[in-house]
Amino acid sequence: MRLLICAPLGLEAQALRAALGRDAVRRTGCGPRRSARAAAALAGADFDVLVVAGLAGGVAAEVRSGDVIVADELRGRGGTVHCPAAASLAAHLRRAGFPVHCGPIVTADHLVHGARRGELARTGALAVDMESAVLAQAAGGRPLGVVRVVVDTARQPLLRPGTPSRALAALARLHAVGSCLPRWGRAVLPENRFVAPEEVS
Repeated sequence: MRLLICAPLGLEAQALRAALGRDAVRRTGCGPRRSARAAAALAGADFDVLVVAGLAGGVAAEVRSGDVIVADELRGRGGTVHCPAAASLAAHLRRAGFPVHCGPIVTADHLVHGARRGELARTGALAVDMESAVLAQAAGGRPLGVVRVVVDTARQPLLRPGTPSRALAALARLHAVGSCLPRWGRAVLPENRFVAPEEVS
């Protein structure tokens, strides 16, 4: 089983490489433009299972800093990508003891603050990032997992004194989640080898 992890930021990639080794993790860059370039480059790469992993901002009221979000769908400017393997990934991480929520993640073009978080929460979204829906295109019919650890929330915004300590805790949790991903990849591959993420516009 050849697992490929896409981590947008350097700190995210570092945390995941410490758990998985350097070769399994690709730093893809922050934001939708860099993600689009990375997705195009990776579409023909030799891997069996793709995971997009990193940090995110929480938008739903029930989400707390340090919680793990597994996307069952990704909402972006290009439409919605459904993730058929989400339930198995969420169950796997719950069994490992993580606080997991499974639901929609929104991919935005910029950092989301203030009232916009509430607007996204009212659509049922759990979290927001700037890469996942774009990077998911690299899966190309292979099993896809998207897992994000929450740093900031509406109650604990990004530009606050406590953010550095929350970010360090979230990175430590991301490292721990990373160590669980190979086992999930081996389990999900046989049953979903030919199941593509379903895209609707």
